Amino acid sequence: MENYPEVQKIYKDIQNLNIQGATNIAIATFEGMKLYLELAQVKDRDEFMKEFGEIGLALAHARANEPLARNGVTYVKHFFGQKFPESPELGVMKQALTDLCNEYLDIIEKSKSELIRKNAPYFTNFDKVLTHCHSSTAVSLIKAISKGDHNFEAVCTETRPRFQGRITAKSLVDAGVHTTLIADSAVESFVIGRGSVPIDVVFIGCDQITAKGHTINKIGSWGIAMSSYYAGKPLYVVTPLLKIDPDSFFETVKIEVREEKELWEEAPKGLHLYNPAFEIVDSNLITGYLTEFGAILPENVEKVTKEKYPWVFDNEI
Repeated sequence: MENYPEVQKIYKDIQNLNIQGATNIAIATFEGMKLYLELAQVKDRDEFMKEFGEIGLALAHARANEPLARNGVTYVKHFFGQKFPESPELGVMKQALTDLCNEYLDIIEKSKSELIRKNAPYFTNFDKVLTHCHSSTAVSLIKAISKGDHNFEAVCTETRPRFQGRITAKSLVDAGVHTTLIADSAVESFVIGRGSVPIDVVFIGCDQITAKGHTINKIGSWGIAMSSYYAGKPLYVVTPLLKIDPDSFFETVKIEVREEKELWEEAPKGLHLYNPAFEIVDSNLITGYLTEFGAILPENVEKVTKEKYPWVFDNEI
């Protein structure tokens, strides 16, 4: 990748959190792959395809919990292999790979709109919604179910240490949704009914789904899920199924740990700091996944994905 500084910059921007959010990281990954297709001077077709795949995987693995981008690399290589059992002429190869990159990005966009269309009508009876961190998909769903409901209120968390929850709050307020922003440490009290807004339902986003229906989301999500379970409040994970990692299981998930300075840049010497970005939410704490195929129980996530996106399980990629 060092031969392509423009691509390397995208890699660094993902690593350094200049690009955030699973969808934005997937978009950036494919921007980098398409840049390689424009810039590469490799003439040997096999070497070109090998380097293209390596760059795609490097970008998709710039951060640990980003299967949306990784599945995109699988998609491109899988369908390219189906269309061309033998390597075509280089110009044909570049155009086909570019088309597949754009195709996958289109699938991401359509999956989000389908998710809203298929789920929003079933949640209009909920007036008080809580969400955590910033999920653009969860925010879009909240906006959709709030329309025309004058009693509707949303509660969102500040999401320390980078305050992504402020993005959620601003987006909801700009859409005319009555919104309350709370400290992360207040969230469990709100969920169990001891806050200023009586919560009906919890929507969280998702960075990664394991093969058995557990979810990996922003740190703090497990406590929210546990308080929802305790209080008998439904908790839904709002996400396209494209975020499944078919090779990940509860015991083997690697959680991204961020720089200590995020917590305290001028910390006293000798103080140990630990800053995990995500955590696992157990499948038994999740009421359901709200996906582009409607609501799915956690135990059915792998089965539905195999039916709808069988290429995700192409283990040769």
